[in-house]
Amino acid sequence: MARIRKSYDNEIVNIRAFYLKLLRKIWIIPVALVAGAVLGGAIYYLANVVYGPARKYESTSTLYIDFAYDENKGTEVDYYNAFTWNILLATDDIADLVVYNLQNAGYTDADISREEAIASLNADIPSDVRVMLLSAESTDPALCKALMDSANKALVSYGQSNKAFEQIKVLGVKDVKVQVKADRMKTAMILGAVLMVILAVLFLPMLEAMDDAVYVPEDAENRYRLPVLGVMTAKGKEEPAFCRNELLSVFKSYAAEQKKVAVFSVDDKTGDATAKEAAERLSEILGSMAEKKNVELVPLTIPASDSKTAEVLESVDGAILMMAHGKRNGAMTEHLISMLKKLNCPVDGIVITNADSGFIKRYLGL
Repeated sequence: MARIRKSYDNEIVNIRAFYLKLLRKIWIIPVALVAGAVLGGAIYYLANVVYGPARKYESTSTLYIDFAYDENKGTEVDYYNAFTWNILLATDDIADLVVYNLQNAGYTDADISREEAIASLNADIPSDVRVMLLSAESTDPALCKALMDSANKALVSYGQSNKAFEQIKVLGVKDVKVQVKADRMKTAMILGAVLMVILAVLFLPMLEAMDDAVYVPEDAENRYRLPVLGVMTAKGKEEPAFCRNELLSVFKSYAAEQKKVAVFSVDDKTGDATAKEAAERLSEILGSMAEKKNVELVPLTIPASDSKTAEVLESVDGAILMMAHGKRNGAMTEHLISMLKKLNCPVDGIVITNADSGFIKRYLGL
């Protein structure tokens, strides 16, 4: 049966390490919550205040409709509802009167067209068909008042000329006031926060799935088919006894077979400074172990950045790769391993550097 090779881009996910990595980034959720709320509020403010429509004014009036007697039905006319009145407002019988009254008030078609005037009016019959609530709106308070007065006069005249009515009279007119819109700032902020949290929850697993960094030894061994010789913390940080003992045990066996070993840092693409630091840290952890004296560690620049590296590799017994814990360098590590094989330099193993001891302990259950 054919076997798919595991590499940084097609490996089986280490579920335990995967969720531990997610927990390290759980802080993104509350940050996304706050950012989403601020963004939602900002968008709402810009859309409704800074770049929102012009402020509108409105006026309302109450009219009483006295219907005529319908001899055919034997009752008063009672089939005029809100829909009917809004249709009638657009007919010539009423619309012409509204325009005429506006012209008498000093407004021309340049100020407001017939269609705009009718669209600005709205009739409503809340319950009793004899009581109408008429409203007018405009961005100009003076024009709003003129619209209301013109429409009231037009309806009064219509009630006098139409046989369906005895009369239509105005019961009262409210002063022009700014049209108040519901403040949905809180709703916008809540919506923004919820959406941002959902995006963060969806994005985090996707981001972790694409993470080619190494966090635990088992992932590196499964991915590169190379042994992990040990795990080191950064210089100045305490090396857990568990990790130190493992490193000493493995290196004792390793030092018995190798005399001169090249040290590469996949985190340094241009020089050997990081490789030197890693080699010094390794020597510091190994301390006075007798076997350490038998092995010469030679920090080198990766072959692609220094042509002289290939010459030095001819005199070494093997190479150790230093990989920083949690740093995205999977592709470069894969490339370096391939390059060293082409140069006939055996890669003896990997050492994970700058390790997060807390993460390693949680992963191993220490």
